[in-house]
Amino acid sequence: MFEELQEKKKNLLYLANKAKEFGWIDANREKEIVDKLNNDVLTIGVIGQMKCGKSTFLNAFVFEDDILPSATTPMTAALSIITYGEEKKIVAEFYSKDEWEEQKLQASRSLEDVVGNELEESKVKAAKELVEKSSKLGSSLNSFLGKTQNDTFENLIEYVGADGKYISITKSVKIYYPKDYLKGVEIVDTPGFNDPIVSREERTKEFLKKADVVLLMLYAGRPFDATDRTILFKNVGQCGTGKVLVGINKYDIPFENGETEDEIKQYVVDQLRNACKECNDTLLVDVLKNTAPIPLSAEMALLSELSMGKITSSDAYQFAWKRNCDTFEISNQKQMREKSHIDNLISAVKKVVETEKEEILFRKPMNAILAAANKKKADIDKGIQENNILINALNQPDDELEEKQNNLARANKRLNKKIDTLGDEIDSALRDVVRKGRNQLEDSLESACKRMDGIIEGLGRFDSPNSIIPQLDRELQTLITRTLKYDVESVGDAAKAKIKSCVIEFFSEAEDVLMRYVPDFDSRDFVKGIDKEITLEINDESAFTFENSSDEDEGIIDYLLAVLNGASWGVLEGIGNFITHGDTKTKLHQYVNNLRNSDVTECLDSVFNRKEEVIETVKTRFIEELIEPLQEKIDEIIADKSKKEQKLKEAENKLVSLKKEKEIIEKQIASI
Repeated sequence: MFEELQEKKKNLLYLANKAKEFGWIDANREKEIVDKLNNDVLTIGVIGQMKCGKSTFLNAFVFEDDILPSATTPMTAALSIITYGEEKKIVAEFYSKDEWEEQKLQASRSLEDVVGNELEESKVKAAKELVEKSSKLGSSLNSFLGKTQNDTFENLIEYVGADGKYISITKSVKIYYPKDYLKGVEIVDTPGFNDPIVSREERTKEFLKKADVVLLMLYAGRPFDATDRTILFKNVGQCGTGKVLVGINKYDIPFENGETEDEIKQYVVDQLRNACKECNDTLLVDVLKNTAPIPLSAEMALLSELSMGKITSSDAYQFAWKRNCDTFEISNQKQMREKSHIDNLISAVKKVVETEKEEILFRKPMNAILAAANKKKADIDKGIQENNILINALNQPDDELEEKQNNLARANKRLNKKIDTLGDEIDSALRDVVRKGRNQLEDSLESACKRMDGIIEGLGRFDSPNSIIPQLDRELQTLITRTLKYDVESVGDAAKAKIKSCVIEFFSEAEDVLMRYVPDFDSRDFVKGIDKEITLEINDESAFTFENSSDEDEGIIDYLLAVLNGASWGVLEGIGNFITHGDTKTKLHQYVNNLRNSDVTECLDSVFNRKEEVIETVKTRFIEELIEPLQEKIDEIIADKSKKEQKLKEAENKLVSLKKEKEIIEKQIASI
């Protein structure tokens, strides 16, 4: 899958270079495409409980070798990012001094003080564990805090292994590996949530927000238990991802005990369905509706990649090889690979990547290159047609020239009038789209605020306000990163459809005008070329966006965050200062009302910018590049009739030259 991605990048870089050679695009446009391809990263986030086989899966999926050590405990595992490097190495980032002080303070708390509060209890336990493990560093501990450390690949276990020297203070580890297929790829192993270090948990969430694919690994022996539910519905839900795949790892174990693949899969499907019924996150439920869990065995996939020498030299691998061969009645690595079903999971990841990633990374630059080629060809075709009209005019009697001059003036007037009407119709259509969009955004905001008010009202007299932070935060993140974002995108889709509809009607009328007043001009190909140009313009997501941002999704989210005043429940930190339970709830309701009164709809007005661009394109192509140049040429002929013969010869020579150019560009397009 990664190799195919690199091949596609290589091909598009070649095409961009050829497009510049052919003169379709300039050096700046080529550089934009090259920079986008070289800097864009495919991010795959892997999540799941400890012991679900994530390390084995990553060894099989990424390294095709036994590289990563077994996982450490849930609360001490560092965030790991696997990517390309010219040589094998690791870069570890350690906690800052403030983060470590926070850790020590957390560890000093008594577990008895947090009994019953699962979130706080897990944080205290984790902090105690990390502080205990830090004794390995002795007095040197402080010298590492707040720093990064480069190290050899062979020492990876010291940062991510259960008994590693630096495990207690390691915040994240970036693993550089010299495999070409990892260029522009990040595989993120997200170890856990409810992290005792808030900044580490936030970093995990940030990675999941930008992930092209989030893969939840379940353990087939107890798939989709309470912890898996928390990971998916609480943590993934907060991150706002809309691309979740579910793998049921170690399916070989229940299969060996007599369960069929269908039964293993159906159990998880039923558990997902039941969990969705209890979940109020309708958007995540919609995502999971189309998620088919995939049984696989990462261990079998790894066995299919390792050398037989490595397998026979390890008692554990020998045992696993024999057990799987007996269970599935197989005898070689090819069969082991097939029965591992890892290719089913890779295909599912690939499908999401093609849908989510290639649209932006490949299809749009390719469309831009082809649009530039089509425009150049359309310009040549227009030039050929103009010269044919000119040659025809130069061969006509003077009185017919004056009639042609009048007809072009009429065409100019009629087309300008129809362009004005087109602007009014698009404006009216977009006003309707924006009105409906405003209603939808305001309804979505109100619904979320009502749910938040309900959560606040459910706060018991003796409950800590901190107990409802996760629920309120989840509602807020869902509102910003999914509900409002999707509402805005829906307005964009509706606006594009309306503009396209208005333009199609205009083209039909404009073609009638040209056929009537410029009968010797082949208007069909001309209009078809402009139609392609405007269609690409309308469908270009990088242009049709609500914010000035290179990443339109982040642009919309940044806008919404700004409108909602940064939207954070950090306000709760000061809640403990209020004396009464009533004061606390009043303060929380006041914060919700501030959100309720936010104007989240201002960004919708930017859809009208698209109208101006479309009108400008139409006016330029029909009036400034077609009718007005023809009028000027006819005026020149009438003003100086003595040069008709000379002008005729020039036009004929120009026609021959344009026809040669057309042959060249048609060959260039065919070669591309």
